[in-house]
Amino acid sequence: MFKLVIVDLIGILSSNENEYAMLKKVTNFKGTIQSLEGYIGEYYDKLLTGKITESVFWRKVIEKTGTRKKLENIKNQFFKSFDPIFDANLLKKARENFKFALCSNFYKPWYEAIKKKYKIIFDYESLSSEAKLKKNNKLMYLNAMLNFNLKADECIVISDESSDLSLAKEMGMNTLHIPGKTKEYKEADYSYHSFNDFLKILI
Repeated sequence: MFKLVIVDLIGILSSNENEYAMLKKVTNFKGTIQSLEGYIGEYYDKLLTGKITESVFWRKVIEKTGTRKKLENIKNQFFKSFDPIFDANLLKKARENFKFALCSNFYKPWYEAIKKKYKIIFDYESLSSEAKLKKNNKLMYLNAMLNFNLKADECIVISDESSDLSLAKEMGMNTLHIPGKTKEYKEADYSYHSFNDFLKILI
């Protein structure tokens, strides 16, 4: 039985596919999500790993998308896209029975603002911009596991990305798929329509 629930951020904070989908929408970028990722992906990766500042990142977003929108409007709309698609009170109740860890490719200052606004609390948090790691590195999940002195089979990873779940399975962790970026992942141990649905069974 698992004791630690390791959660990805985007799949529970937004119904959008990912940050690139959000940026495409708020900048009115005419190309595809994939082409936008091709244009600004390297800069987002650098932001997430502390190699560039946030101001440099936003400058590249405006340059590469060719948007005529003002930066302040872009940022405001971008952050409004992060609207938790789960009940924070359910998470609070579930934390009475299980430990919850957040492991995500995300920029920590953005998360801190979202966390404060929506009163989201995890027992352990690891954001790539602070850890200087991305989720494709097993250390992010390993550090969460070791923080609670647990074994791999005592952990479950929840994500909407098949790459996260495949990595977790390689490590011997349980996996739970929520439809999002990856619509279906048959190899997952569990599958729920939403994070809320899963939280309800833990209470």
